[in-house]
Amino acid sequence: MARIGPLIWFWSLTILPFTAILTFVATLIICIHVPNNAPKEEKFPQISQLGTGEAYYYFVTGFALLSPQLLIIVLGRLQFLFQTQYIIHRVIISIVHAFALLACIFMLLMASFSIDKQASIHLTGAFGMFGLISLYCFLHTMIVIYLFIRRSNAPQHSNIIWPIWFLVCSLILIAFFVYWLITAQGIPEYIAAATPFLYFLGFVPQFWMRARPKKRDSLLPGTMRFSYETDA
Repeated sequence: MARIGPLIWFWSLTILPFTAILTFVATLIICIHVPNNAPKEEKFPQISQLGTGEAYYYFVTGFALLSPQLLIIVLGRLQFLFQTQYIIHRVIISIVHAFALLACIFMLLMASFSIDKQASIHLTGAFGMFGLISLYCFLHTMIVIYLFIRRSNAPQHSNIIWPIWFLVCSLILIAFFVYWLITAQGIPEYIAAATPFLYFLGFVPQFWMRARPKKRDSLLPGTMRFSYETDA
């Protein structure tokens, strides 16, 4: 029974990046089809404009459901880095992940205050969220690249695919975030908003690898597990 908790935790981490994408996409689709105050002539209105009018409550609900999912994903990644490497100090890793946790708070701030009624607070939340998540992705990518360079001392970080994946996602996120700030167009904002979810998909294989041994170990009878651990 003591191993059921870790089993649920690791498999939840494996699933949550996908449920977060579904929550985000569903929120936008619902808000698009519910009456809102976005300009009718715009094919791709600003995301902030989707959370107005009758769509406001759906907007808030969607991001309220999304926030804890992202928090758990970030905490899971923090735990993974704590457990799989000793090269980078835990304080540095914690500070980097604190930026992602703060981004979730700014996301709730953005969603809670409609741009129609409290524009300054809403925009503070939106820009803070994008800025902090961009900073997190960039710094986390630097950590992953450094661990790959030192992979002889961190064998679980020896796959070159993930440094490339995180770097590409980071560059796309930062580029389209800046482009959105300059042009205020809808499409760059949608791309910038979607990219962190693609970034978090890079966590899934490593979460999954952590979940599989837990599953196998939890299925072993107590005497067999004790014998296995003794032999190891």
